[in-house]
Amino acid sequence: MKRLIWTLVAFALLVSPVAGAANALPPKPVAASVRATALCGLGDRPETGMQGETPLADIASGRSKQPYFCGLRIISHIDPFDGGSSGFFVKSRTCIYLHGAEAKGAGLSVIDMRDPRHPAVVGFLDTPGARGASETLDVIDAGDRHLLLAGDYAGGLTPPGPAPLDIYDISDCTKPKLIRTYLWPANVHTLKATPDGMRIYAGRQFGTAGLMVLDIRAPAAPVYMGDYPLILPGGRQQRCHDVTINLAQTRLYCAGSVPTIENRKDDSAPSIWDISLVGKTDVGPQGAWPAIRFVGTSKARGQGDHHAPIAIINGKPYMVAANELRCSAFPRIFDISDETNLQPVGEFRLESNDRCLTDPAWAKANAAGTYGLHYNSVVDDAWGRVALGMFNFMGSGLRVVDLRDPARPREIAYYHPGLPTAIKTTLPGNRPRVTDSCMSHDYFVGDGQIWFACLSGFYVAELSDAVKRHLRQ
Repeated sequence: MKRLIWTLVAFALLVSPVAGAANALPPKPVAASVRATALCGLGDRPETGMQGETPLADIASGRSKQPYFCGLRIISHIDPFDGGSSGFFVKSRTCIYLHGAEAKGAGLSVIDMRDPRHPAVVGFLDTPGARGASETLDVIDAGDRHLLLAGDYAGGLTPPGPAPLDIYDISDCTKPKLIRTYLWPANVHTLKATPDGMRIYAGRQFGTAGLMVLDIRAPAAPVYMGDYPLILPGGRQQRCHDVTINLAQTRLYCAGSVPTIENRKDDSAPSIWDISLVGKTDVGPQGAWPAIRFVGTSKARGQGDHHAPIAIINGKPYMVAANELRCSAFPRIFDISDETNLQPVGEFRLESNDRCLTDPAWAKANAAGTYGLHYNSVVDDAWGRVALGMFNFMGSGLRVVDLRDPARPREIAYYHPGLPTAIKTTLPGNRPRVTDSCMSHDYFVGDGQIWFACLSGFYVAELSDAVKRHLRQ
């Protein structure tokens, strides 16, 4: 597990930062005011180079060992794994479950967040799924139904190795109780519970298409429903890295590729699927009528193979889709009012993204900056009406973006990490690490807090008063 997690992080450093750039969509300038309008205030420590850049001069001088930040403050930080976090966590009410990647600390740390300024470790989970969890984490908070789902990201890759999924009762979120360890018939890369908490949709590992579905109405006795193909027009099969499911549980929003990983960067786009027939007796994985049916995608290619959350902005539905890791990965915003033809209306790029795409020599020299996106999180109801993007650009850190005008996303705050002394300082092959890396899903909490994680642990940031005033206007 340790090897796989660090390999994932190292991938953005070891591959050419511009791999695939020649076939990517032609760069277009980010709005000229994006960098200037990040709302820096007194006491902030802004970036010294271009937006998102970790300048080589700062690495040489030691400046980059300290973070750059603007429009927010870190109000608490906890590192249960001594620099060995995988950078992944999930939240349930006033608890979080943070994954550790190191062999001696592999598992989930249970952290009590009732006082966000003073988080406290109150437990540790080291069951088979929890030990190997990273992107294979989810929680269910549906009425009085509270479950933690932790699957082994690497399980089942070497047959007949197991692919364990731990199901925990977290009615008391500080004291998870293991209900069952279920063994999937094949490897799972990511998983998502339905809004009612009764089913799990699991994406397959790397190049494998289709979705496995598990009925967990009785968490102690899960029922495997099948491995469902996703058939695109023309007969190719869709792979979903990550999925989002609507409240009615009739639509599944897929971020994925078709399905070879080598081509996914340039030929990817999000897609929408009808799941209303899953579980019906007259259809199924082997039936003539597929239970999961294609609805639509976008003609615009090049983003959407990794993560594609949805949001309602100004009364209209949008999807925020992106690739991952490489400098050609950034959020693209799609109007999905017409489900059969998703329309790109805006995107958010860092200046370092554009430079990396257009200047291969610069990109090669600055490979350690890790300028690509990993997870893009979206909230559409901050203070009841404000749409925010919380985008983790790995070494370029957490970027907080005002999405109220989807065609003109505006950065308003950021936390660009340095290299904490506790973090492991070398990558596979003894390559030096020069920045921390922020890779998690993020949560907007309370009156302007953002909860996120990096390899150096879990952080709580609070937006500045100036940023809050701007967003409440």
